[in-house]
Order: sequence, then structure tokens, then C-alpha cells
Amino acid sequence: MSKTETFSFRPKLVREETLLEEPPRKYWEPQEIKIRLYLRECERLKVIPVSAYLKQATKNFLKVKHYNMGPNGAKALSAALLLDTTISYLDIEGNSITSMGLSSIKEALSENMYITYLNIADNQLLSRGAELIGEMMAHNHVLEVFDVSKNGFRDSDAHIFAKIISENRTLKELILAGNEFEERAGTEFGAALASNEILERLDISWNHIRKKGAVDFAQGVKENIGLKKLNVSFNGFGTEGTAYMGQALAANSTLLELDMTKNRITNIDLAILTKQMAQNETLQILRIGDNLFNALGAMGILRAVLALETSSIQVLDFGTMCVDQCFLIVLKELQEVKDVKVIHGRIQNVYLDRDMMPVPENPDQALTEYTGTTPGFSEIDRNEKGRTYVVEELDKNGDDEIGDKEGNKGEEDEKRTENNGEVKESEKTADSVEDEKGEKEEGIEFDEKKLDDEVEAVTGKPEPEKKVQKALADDRGSAGTLTPDI
Repeated sequence: MSKTETFSFRPKLVREETLLEEPPRKYWEPQEIKIRLYLRECERLKVIPVSAYLKQATKNFLKVKHYNMGPNGAKALSAALLLDTTISYLDIEGNSITSMGLSSIKEALSENMYITYLNIADNQLLSRGAELIGEMMAHNHVLEVFDVSKNGFRDSDAHIFAKIISENRTLKELILAGNEFEERAGTEFGAALASNEILERLDISWNHIRKKGAVDFAQGVKENIGLKKLNVSFNGFGTEGTAYMGQALAANSTLLELDMTKNRITNIDLAILTKQMAQNETLQILRIGDNLFNALGAMGILRAVLALETSSIQVLDFGTMCVDQCFLIVLKELQEVKDVKVIHGRIQNVYLDRDMMPVPENPDQALTEYTGTTPGFSEIDRNEKGRTYVVEELDKNGDDEIGDKEGNKGEEDEKRTENNGEVKESEKTADSVEDEKGEKEEGIEFDEKKLDDEVEAVTGKPEPEKKVQKALADDRGSAGTLTPDI
């Protein structure tokens, strides 16, 4: 017989070994690993995590400007940057990381080969930070844009950055603005530029490069063949530096934009620069505002650009410099021929060049053209014209002056004319009185004769030498009265 199989409806019990097994491990994404690592380092160093990094951890750029991270915050961030392969743009400006925080960033960037833009400006790095930057750039061959402005670097640190300029083969833009570089820095930067072919944009504004340093720097620009944008504003190049910069423009064929704002440039310095610039055919943007020259000096550049057919100037920036009407006349002529953008300050209603001053307009003619009617002369105008006529009459010799003799003669003529006028007036008065009296008498005689004729017509002709007395009786019966003889 075959064995019968039995079935049970009771659930099977879970084996005890199954309950003791660990759950499967979760696979973490690289971005999550970075965040966990960053948070762990922040907790260890007792710093507050930067929320911007937590939000931008998956992007290819990181901007954490002015978060006041400090040295420990930079250490925590550098731990996450060691594993980061996506970020290519790093901006940690204004976080006061000092040289201690920079040492951690340097170690991270020595392993990170993806960051091409680095901004560590305004972080109080000082001379020790300059040394760390030199060590970092000696091993970094991917960085293209480097901003180390406003970090308190001194003139003695200039050789570090001069070495970076001359030896680095990937850096295209270097910003050294707002430091304390002086003449020595200008000399070393100029020598480095003479041998560099990679750097395209250099900013050394807001430093103290002048005199010999400015001259040597301009010599380096003259020999450079790769620079396209140069900013040397707020340095005080003065007469010497401006003259040699003009020579650099005459020889350089790659520079496209030059900023020489606030460099103590006078009208004479600008005239020299303009003359040298006439040989340049590549410069497109020139910013030269807020210097010591006025609108007359600026007109020289406008005329030079107008006269040169090979000029490539597209923008002329004179900053807040006030301009006069002569400047506007030349500017209008320039913009009718070429498409040039000119930036300037307020417009003054004056003419610094008297040769360009227009002829004063006749107000009467202007009023006639505007209203279509001829204005009449006022009493003041008549008096003025009368004085002019008198002067012309008294000036017998034609020297536009009235001498003593001419003046006395004029007074004598005037008195003689007045006396003659009085005599004629008196004669005229006597004659007129007699005429008026005669007319009056004739009028009275005529009236009396007419009256006699009317009386004779009514009463008849009276008898001569006969006295007539009449008694008039009162209508009321009163006594009569005798009337006097007529």
C-alpha cells in the first residue's frame, strides 16, 4: 500500500536562524557620502554646517561667500572636497579662513583635479598664506581662474606670484587687486609678463605700483604676446608710467581692454598716450576716467579716434569727468562716423576752446524767426541807439573816441541849438498871442453888429438925440414909477 500523505493547515514556524540574520546594507550615493562626511567633520570641529553647501552638494559650483566659516569651517569643507568630483567652481570669499584654513584647502586641491575656478579673496591670508599659495600652485595644473585679492600681501611676497605668472601653464586669469604691492612688485610682475604667453587677464588694481615699478611693468606689457585684458587702476602711474604704457600700446598687438582709471594722468600725459595709441590697431576698450585731465584733453582722444581709420576703439570710459559743449561737438562728429560708446559725467554749458564758440545770436532775429513778427524797439533801445548816433556824430576823426575839442564843440553846438530854440519859441509865443487877441476882438465886433441888426428889425431904427420916458403902471393898480432915461 502506498503511504498516505498528511497535510497540516498550521503555519510553518520561522526558523530561529532567519531572525538572527542582518538586513541587507544600503548603497550610498557619492553625494550622500560627501554630506555625511561634512556633517561629521563639522560635529568634530564644533562648527555650524554651511547650509549653502548642503543645498548645492549635487551641483558643479559652490558659492559660500561671506559665511564667516573661519579656519575650522574651512577644514570641514576641505574633507568633503577630497572626495568631490563634480565641483569645478569654488568661491569662498570673505570667510576669514586665514592661513590655517588655507593649509587644509591646499591639501584638498592637491588631490582634487576638477576645480578650475578658485576665489579665496578677503580671507586675511597675509604673507604665510602667500607661501602656501606658492606651494599649492606648484603642483596644481588645472586651475584657470585664481582670485587672491584683498588678502594683505606685501611687496616682499611679490616674487611668489611673479613665479606663478612665469611658470604656470594653465592659469588664464589672475586677480591681485587690493593688496600692498609697490615698486618691487611692479618690476617683478613686468619681468614675469615678458615671458608669459598663457595669461589673458591680469588685475593689479588698488595697489601702490608707481615710478620705477610702473615703468618696468609697462615694459613687460610691451613684450607680452598673450594678455588681452589689463587693469592697473588706482595705482598712480603718473607721468612716467603713462608714457611707457603708451609705448606698450604702440608695440602690443593682443591687448583688447585697458583700465587706467585714477592714475594721476594730466592733459600732457594724455596727449603723449594718445600719440602712441595711434599706432595700436587692436585696443577696443579704454577706461581712463577720474584722472587729472579735463575735457580739452579728452577731446584729443576723440579726435585721434576720428582721424584714424584703423582704430578699433569701441568704448571710451571717462568716468565722472565733466564735459563742456566743445566736447559734445567733437563727440557728435565721431559718432556720426563710428559706432563708439563714450561714458562721461555731467555736461557744463561752457566752451573751454574759444575757437569753437558759436557767434552770439541776435535776439531780435531769433524772436522774429520764432513768432514771425518784427519786434518793436523799446524806449531803452531808442535811447541806446540815440547815444550811438551822438557818438558817431561827435567822433569827427573816426578813431572811436571823443576828444576834448570834439566834446567842447559838441557842447557849444548843443547850447547854440538850445538858445535858437528859445528865441524861436518866444517869437512864436508873441505872434500867437496877438493873433489870438485879434481873433477874439473880431469875434466880439461881429456879435455886436449882428445883435443891432436884429433889434432894428424888431423895434425900428431909433431917432437920434431923443430921450424917451415911459410910465409903467403896476398891474395891481399901484402908483406908477418913473423909469430912468435911456
